[in-house]
Amino acid sequence: MALSTNPSGKQADLGFAAILLVVAAWVIAQARDYPGTSGTYPQVLGILLAIGAALVIARRLRTAARDDEPRLFLHAGRFALGLAAIIAYVAAIGLVGYLLPSLAIGVFVPWCLGYRKLKLSLTVTLGTIVFIVLVFHTILGRPMPPDLLNPILEFLR
Repeated sequence: MALSTNPSGKQADLGFAAILLVVAAWVIAQARDYPGTSGTYPQVLGILLAIGAALVIARRLRTAARDDEPRLFLHAGRFALGLAAIIAYVAAIGLVGYLLPSLAIGVFVPWCLGYRKLKLSLTVTLGTIVFIVLVFHTILGRPMPPDLLNPILEFLR
């Protein structure tokens, strides 16, 4: 499997999974230095990330390479738009908070990459955001990042 400036889907999956595996190892190592039990949650997330990455690697290594496999940059414009959306997302969190940018990116990036089931994207994104808010803000009592919707979140306490 040679390197290419436009890798196949299999090559891209293997490359991204390898990067995630390295990130997971780094997170686990960094979280060990946290005082007391405060490193437990990031370590668990790192372990889950490593398991997910290992599963992707194992699955993709079992599949045979196909000559007609789609390339990563099949639609370079959509890829660039999705990447710009991710950069805008990170910037927007500092300006308006976590909730609205997360809703926007959860719908916009799949659309940029060709997924056209808007209702499903919206439902999954809203469900994920609600789950995060309920678990962290309501159940665990952890503060959410400053957000324009903080007055609404206070009703959930």
